[in-house]
Amino acid sequence: MVTVVCPRWLDAFPVSYINVLREAVRANLNREHRFICVTDNPGAITGDVEAVRMPEMGLSLERKRRGCWPKLSIFAPGLLPPDDPTLYLDLDIIIRGSLDPFFERIETLKGFHALREWNPTLWNVLPLGLRPDRGVQGSILGFIPREQSHLFQNFMDDQDKFCTDYESDQHYLTYETNNRTYWPAEWTSSFKWHCCNYYPLNKVMPKIKEPKKAKIVVFHGNPRPVDIVAKGNYRWGTRRKFGFGPVDWVRDYWLKHDKSWSDEPVAEAAKKEAA
Repeated sequence: MVTVVCPRWLDAFPVSYINVLREAVRANLNREHRFICVTDNPGAITGDVEAVRMPEMGLSLERKRRGCWPKLSIFAPGLLPPDDPTLYLDLDIIIRGSLDPFFERIETLKGFHALREWNPTLWNVLPLGLRPDRGVQGSILGFIPREQSHLFQNFMDDQDKFCTDYESDQHYLTYETNNRTYWPAEWTSSFKWHCCNYYPLNKVMPKIKEPKKAKIVVFHGNPRPVDIVAKGNYRWGTRRKFGFGPVDWVRDYWLKHDKSWSDEPVAEAAKKEAA
């Protein structure tokens, strides 16, 4: 048995994100598994998801909103099956390939597995080994819970110190984990860094690249996956990296796993905004 775990706190993501992720995991994991959502609002969780209450960490509202510190709750002793290989997934990802290799790696190499934070696009002209190592990117983590419980305990013992020393959970995990290793770079892609072009190149080449070899595509920052699903000619993204309307391969993924999706509420919201 293996475990897949995702987080939700302060209702920052709609429950539909959890259900989409759950269906995508089911379609891409050829192992008996538990799918757990660690959350501060278990009553809101629906569908085939095991909701586990997030332990109280004494975090201020500001720390809950900034830095993703509640994510460290997944390492609380006894919260997850202690000896089962565990894959943590952020809610704003899309799964495009088998998750089996992630668990095989956890079982074979042990230790703490994480994404290596991506470098901005221009660094991609260099081999990976020559790019600056920016530490952990926290969207996909692999571990055996019993071996990593110190990450929760140490943080709780001196929360103020760690929140002062580190900007976020990612920085904390970069420097406080033992036996850290990175997932193979070719397994993942960043929507922001690998799929979108900078302005003004995106005006000449507006098509969003599809990372066909990536097992997981990570959406960190703006946009989120659901922001580029609805039909229409709306703008999404940031000032320098943006696009218009739905991205076909993201829309196809979302509609495949969210049978309740409807474009109508999005269209109505657009009409009200235009008015």
